[in-house]
Amino acid sequence: MNAVFQYFNDACKRFGDGWNRFWFTPIDPLPLAVLRIGVGAIAFYLIALFSFDLIQFFGPGGILPTEAIKAIYPAAWRFSYLDSAGPPDVATLQALHYLGLAILAAYTVGLWTRFTSILSLIVFLAYFHRAPMLTSVGEPVIAMLMFYLCFGPAGARLSVDALLRRRRQAKTPAQPVASRSALGERSFAAGIVVRLIQTHLALIYFLMFCATMQDNIIWWNGTAVWWLIARPESALLDLRWLSNYPYVINLWTTTIVTFYLLFAVLIWNRTARPLLVVLSAPFWLGIALISGVVPFCWAMFVGGLAFVSAEQWLSLCGCSASAARSASGPAPAKGA
Repeated sequence: MNAVFQYFNDACKRFGDGWNRFWFTPIDPLPLAVLRIGVGAIAFYLIALFSFDLIQFFGPGGILPTEAIKAIYPAAWRFSYLDSAGPPDVATLQALHYLGLAILAAYTVGLWTRFTSILSLIVFLAYFHRAPMLTSVGEPVIAMLMFYLCFGPAGARLSVDALLRRRRQAKTPAQPVASRSALGERSFAAGIVVRLIQTHLALIYFLMFCATMQDNIIWWNGTAVWWLIARPESALLDLRWLSNYPYVINLWTTTIVTFYLLFAVLIWNRTARPLLVVLSAPFWLGIALISGVVPFCWAMFVGGLAFVSAEQWLSLCGCSASAARSASGPAPAKGA
């Protein structure tokens, strides 16, 4: 009995240690900074597209009046400052629009990131809560990434905030050694946020695999890619000549399904992880070309970069960790 109790005691301890290592290991915030830039850029692009039809969509007498949206989506909870007080006049609508773009731009470059991360999420959701029918499959993924980034030090690296912090430190007397060590260079919050994004993204891949396998004949018979290619109104590249090569289409369809499953399962393996992240670039590029859903493909690729550690980014850039830290200034301590 002592041996049995010792076994379960050791098993619980190992499980607890592994759980704590997985969720609560402090990391360098560099991966969050990369995600902030990638997500902020696509969010700015999507909202900037409304500039051409802003008045036609949301203005007084526009084609998407607030009353019609509430009638179509009566039970959906949503908040949008674009219709909180009724349809705004043209001048107010334009002012709100360009103010939102300024917030998204500040977030992307990392200016006042703690505040602009929250404001950017509000700005981004405001447009798609105002007109849900304009939402594609990409906006939920982008909103998910922006939501998680609100809880981490996404502006601690590669940001205007880091540049301003370094300049302030250059103007002040050197801090004592004890004070510098208390600042720390890794963040518990960054580690938790990265793990949340990784777990959520792996679940998305797994659910996409399940969706393709659930009574969907075009995925089972290998013609799903052809049905995407055959829609010239959405495809970015005319690949209908591939109809002469059915085996290529079948192989491409099978590759998509296989990659969904392999990414969800093997991305947690340290050996397979770099290969899957690299392959995700041509994988999502190909889907973007045949489907035209560029925001979704970009969001999924950028989300996959959460699996690239700070050390790997530094190695790719050809610089050491100490050099990068000295160039960007100390990161916030723990959850700061």
